[in-house]
Amino acid sequence: MKKYALCIPCSDDFALPTAVLIHSLETNFKLYDQCDVVVPYNNLSETAKDLIRKSEPNTKFVKPRDSSFYKHIPGTMYGKDNHDVYLSFEAFAQEGYEKTIYLDADMLCTGDFSDVMNYPHDVVWRNPNLGILIVDNKCVPHAYDALINVTLKTEKIRLNGGGDQKAVRALFGRESERVKFIGHDYNFQHWGGGGVGSNEHFLKHEDTVKIIHYSGRRKPWGNVWDGDPYDMNSIKYPYLLWHSRAVELWHEYYEHFKNKRLGSKLSPFEENEIKNGVLLKDTPGGVDGLK
Repeated sequence: MKKYALCIPCSDDFALPTAVLIHSLETNFKLYDQCDVVVPYNNLSETAKDLIRKSEPNTKFVKPRDSSFYKHIPGTMYGKDNHDVYLSFEAFAQEGYEKTIYLDADMLCTGDFSDVMNYPHDVVWRNPNLGILIVDNKCVPHAYDALINVTLKTEKIRLNGGGDQKAVRALFGRESERVKFIGHDYNFQHWGGGGVGSNEHFLKHEDTVKIIHYSGRRKPWGNVWDGDPYDMNSIKYPYLLWHSRAVELWHEYYEHFKNKRLGSKLSPFEENEIKNGVLLKDTPGGVDGLK
């Protein structure tokens, strides 16, 4: 067991970004060698585990300490039977470490953030978004049970799809001697992915951003076209790649991970194109929709 734990919950559809996140942490986080990588999961295939092991061979895959409370949660934003959102609680269950660093899988580390490990507080996080959170061993594991209790006893939390964040805010939502809030550079969501912020805004902060959070539906690893032609919520992924430096950065780390860990310089699509001497057909039509 190492000094710290990096706790990154995962499911099959987040295996690739988890692997790339781990690779980016190894590249930029100065304390990485002092960390065990812990991946809590409810459902995770062996294929997904093997992909993550390509990034960190010694990854520890763990089931929830207590998932019995799931049956009292009617549903989450991800569906009736998908309780992965509550895997964030597992950061409070990692006994034996001085500190546990929780990170959402849809993140990328582009700068060292080891400075936050010096805070003596029980919990250090970017309030109100539960993208990054550092848990001191002083509150492990009793805070784990407290989070479950507040989830079950508070109707607005229990019935809300994002109940994990509300539970953490209920216990650690005010700065104090026990709780420290950190700035947006440690959980940078304003990168211009269709919500707040813009590419220009990101470029102004790029040199100070330590962790990019690709929150929302527009993921850098998303399908080329995810949605109907006129669906305003569709990812429109190529546009992001061409117009967002944050998305470009993810692909730079992905390419480096792929070349270093997977031993392949070509994607399966590229290999298929070269083997058959053809280009895969792109989505027909233009930016105004399919024609």
